[in-house]
Amino acid sequence: MIPLLAYPLALLALASLPALAAIYILRNRFRRRQVSSLVLWRFQVQSKEGGAKVHRLQLPLLFFLELLALLLLVTAATGPHWKLPQSKRPLIVVLDDSFSMRAIRENTSAQARAREVLEKMYRRQPPPSTRLILAGNRSRLLGAPVHTWSEVNALLAQWTCWSPVAALDEAITLASDMGKQQANLLILTDHAPPDEKLEGDRLRWQSFGAPLPNFAIVNASRTAHGEEDRCLLEIANLSSTPRSSQLLVLAGSNTVQRTALSLGPRERQRLVFSLPASVPVLEARLDPDALSEDNVVQLLPPIRKRVRVQLSLTNETLNRLVARTLDATGLRAAISESPELVIHQSDSTPAGSNAWSLRWLAPTDATAYTGPFVIDTAHPLAQGIALPGAVWAASDLTNAPGSVPLILAGNVPLLSVREDALSRRHLTLNLNPELSTVPNTPDWPVLFYNLLQWRAAETPGLLENHARLGAEVLLKTTGEPVTVTWPDGTVQAFPQTSDRLALETPLPGIYTIAMGQLANTFAVNPLAAEESDLSDGITGHWGEWREDAEQRFEERSVVWMIGLLALAVMAAHLGLIAVGRGGR
Repeated sequence: MIPLLAYPLALLALASLPALAAIYILRNRFRRRQVSSLVLWRFQVQSKEGGAKVHRLQLPLLFFLELLALLLLVTAATGPHWKLPQSKRPLIVVLDDSFSMRAIRENTSAQARAREVLEKMYRRQPPPSTRLILAGNRSRLLGAPVHTWSEVNALLAQWTCWSPVAALDEAITLASDMGKQQANLLILTDHAPPDEKLEGDRLRWQSFGAPLPNFAIVNASRTAHGEEDRCLLEIANLSSTPRSSQLLVLAGSNTVQRTALSLGPRERQRLVFSLPASVPVLEARLDPDALSEDNVVQLLPPIRKRVRVQLSLTNETLNRLVARTLDATGLRAAISESPELVIHQSDSTPAGSNAWSLRWLAPTDATAYTGPFVIDTAHPLAQGIALPGAVWAASDLTNAPGSVPLILAGNVPLLSVREDALSRRHLTLNLNPELSTVPNTPDWPVLFYNLLQWRAAETPGLLENHARLGAEVLLKTTGEPVTVTWPDGTVQAFPQTSDRLALETPLPGIYTIAMGQLANTFAVNPLAAEESDLSDGITGHWGEWREDAEQRFEERSVVWMIGLLALAVMAAHLGLIAVGRGGR
């Protein structure tokens, strides 16, 4: 292939080559001889400084080195540009990390087919460098730039396809910013792009999916219901034709329930059943199909956190009212020793480093307020409280220093909260129940349910032990080191922890938490109806990398290579002169 010359006029310097040859050819060749006398010579030889007579060609090695050096210098002066293999566009690959890529068609998943195409492309004509971006819940860059297939293959070990969603738009934006209009972008997924007409000449979209029928468990829960657990399973037929399957619910090796399912196109069915709270891990599974990952869920016994409450109300009527309300929430512990919440009417703060307090003000000279009430519904204590048409009798007080009002009637605080130096919460309830209708409204048990739920959430450990794949699980810590064991055996250690720790859930299964003497487990299930829907899967490719744009990028100057070669020739020339082996 002929290189491109940036300065072709520099070829005029080739005229120096004949001049060099003339210097060596058109010259006299006399050799010095030492003799004792010239008497015996038959003729006298006259010395000549030069002449035009051509003698027998005897060129030294230095001539050829000088000729080669001049040729290299002239070539470098033209500024040649060559298509060098290492000057191709770098490649940025966006990998769909959602679990729909695990769907099987003809005994091969979309992930495996995409991996095979990438390997063939890399082995046939490898780019100078490759960057990999995972498109899961969030786009994530994998490692540093790599140059060989073995390095790419090592990074692909992190491509697990367990995300409940693929943030392809975010990943493509990240890839475009990194490429800076110079890198080629390759998207490997299982569905078509939003618009079939892709803009630009650097983006290629390849899909490896197929419109496959699929049964999936799209919702599952196990909640406490008195002394039993109530389970809910929602199954969907995510296809355009009627299909049948069988749901099998297991507790260990025992079959809890077996249900035959026959659903129409896009139809869903919910199953609700109860089981004893003593049943350990519950597993529900459907018959195998194209995507087996959404056919199995695991449900653990729900966490039954109870709050130890001490009632220290001097008013017996008020004491019975609060006791009935607390029992109705289902969150009150049977014992009250070492209380976590103290409800009282005194002015003093209850003893105990772990106890919260609710101070009840029941003024006799109360003023009845009919609203409108100002409610901080973003606070966990006031969620779901509206007080429509309620009458709230309270004392006309001002807000105490350091207290945050949660419910107000004008500028009168009806419910406020204060946090002390030990992170304990102290609430003040300004209410005369005898002159109010609030205890007769649905907001009354909601208020105490929120209070106990909030207090339970502030105790160490997990509040919920079920999560959807990819969601964060919050752990209330004690400040001790935390160790989390993933379903695949990976151990994640947190030597130092703050008040709360957000745990990632990249894999489905059961996770184990160890924190001092406390141990917790929680289950993660792949419940994502949109990802389980394979009806929009397709195989094809969209967009091409334009060849002309790639060529412009690949043309690189090779002047430096020719210059280095010329320097090497001149160094050899000087070396031969120094040792006297270049010829006279």
